[in-house]
Amino acid sequence: MVRRSLPWPSGRAFRAALVLAVQVAPLETLSALGNLVRGKRVRAWNALCRLAARHPSHYRRWLAHTAPMREAAWIAGAAALPGVTIAALPGEGVMLQDMLAKLAGDGALWAVPLWPGDKTGAALPSALGAAFARWPDARIIHWDEDVDTPTGRGQPWLKPQWDPLLHIARDCLGGASAIHVETARAALAALPDLPATVAGLARLHLAMLTDGAELAHVPLILTHRAAAMTTLPHWPALIAAHWPGWQIATQGDGLPFLRVLPPLPAIWPAVTIIIPTRDRADLMRTCLLGLARLAYPGRVEIIVVDNGSSDAEALALLADEAAAGRIRLLRDPGPFNFSRLNNCAAAIASGEYLCLFNNDVEALDGDWLAVMMRHAVCPGVGAVGAQLLYPDGSIQHAGVAVGIGDAAGHVQRGIDPASSDHAAWHAVTRQVSVVTAACLLVARRHYEAVGGLDEAGFAVAFNDVDFCLKLQASGLSNIYCAQSRLIHAESRTRPRDDRPDQVDRFNRELTLLQARWGTAGHCDPHHSPLFSHTAEACLLSMA
Repeated sequence: MVRRSLPWPSGRAFRAALVLAVQVAPLETLSALGNLVRGKRVRAWNALCRLAARHPSHYRRWLAHTAPMREAAWIAGAAALPGVTIAALPGEGVMLQDMLAKLAGDGALWAVPLWPGDKTGAALPSALGAAFARWPDARIIHWDEDVDTPTGRGQPWLKPQWDPLLHIARDCLGGASAIHVETARAALAALPDLPATVAGLARLHLAMLTDGAELAHVPLILTHRAAAMTTLPHWPALIAAHWPGWQIATQGDGLPFLRVLPPLPAIWPAVTIIIPTRDRADLMRTCLLGLARLAYPGRVEIIVVDNGSSDAEALALLADEAAAGRIRLLRDPGPFNFSRLNNCAAAIASGEYLCLFNNDVEALDGDWLAVMMRHAVCPGVGAVGAQLLYPDGSIQHAGVAVGIGDAAGHVQRGIDPASSDHAAWHAVTRQVSVVTAACLLVARRHYEAVGGLDEAGFAVAFNDVDFCLKLQASGLSNIYCAQSRLIHAESRTRPRDDRPDQVDRFNRELTLLQARWGTAGHCDPHHSPLFSHTAEACLLSMA
């Protein structure tokens, strides 16, 4: 949800986006400017940014116009970190133990081991100084990266703050991090001799993480790769050795990330799927047919909460399904309150885990729930959400970032799931702040511990945002599971927030969200501050 008024970008940023947009699509640019004239500033600016991003020189323009300002703002006069040595990995003939011993003897406190051919940006020493000033306990400092191509820099990989799930899917540290020399040498002392290679460095990083090394992330593009990202040949074996029992495979989509799943549970927990509905027999029938494909190894019950259906076809469908024992039917004819409907069903659920499920969601296969459960049973996990697609195949949900539009927004909404642009944000399983309640799996004990969904404060909008932030505040991590994919028609039966009779309710819920969680101006640690905070698609901020 995007607020209606946000700060307008600088004249420089507006001109840069406008010049690129008009070259790509002049008519669509005129349409965007028409929205600006009509006072729809956020919509106009987002449209211009989307069009500008299609221009071949967009990233180079961003590097020229915006990146220097972001670097200056983040560094803010910090002195260069002393004792930093940047050195390329020498290769098989040298051991990491010897390399770091020599660096320590030369007075190095920090090492930046680079992959062959890679380069670093001029701002790196000062950026490391700023990072260490913020996080003095950090022993690994990592940052974002791009690729030097024949036509200039491109293919940026913007990263969130440290995410172990993302690191399992793709080495986030190699060639784009600084390591504290003495901490690294202490980790190496417990290992056999490691060659000073890409694979040897990756094993050192894993050892430092096992020893509890603190990490910090610099949200700046400071490593420039000599070659485009590919699947690293050494990475699957390292991950398999470090995380026994995890299932590791290539994703099969050409992206340089692994498909990684936690071990199978010893016992598959019982699950209660909760589906609120009203009328719309067509949606409910499609929803239930999709669930009939379920191949979950544990026990499953389905509770359908009928919120005052009056359509004869819908009533007959629910009656038939209940009579056949395929669903438990709960009647709640009161005013629509999504939170209340789910809470009422949760109170009578028999499952150890609850799966909140919209009536306009369609399962595409029988494995989605088992895949999500493998994450949900891991220690420290709160809610797990799925990748949801619109009926046209584009992304509807790939995790929710707090702070977009000063509230919260769906990351990469509307993007082609096959797109390689910023693919780490929609194609890879990772930690997020929020997942949508359209398909959300959570342990019932966690649901009850945080009080379920807030019926009084969030009857319709933002109830899932508030719920997931409560889980996060209790110390749990929320997971977006890219390998579970379903179709979501989105909000076919709930009232639209922009209807005249719903605007006051929506504004109250938005105000409460901002007051309770400070979402206005918030920078989500599971999102990149280099992206626009007014757009759900991952667009480099031109402001």
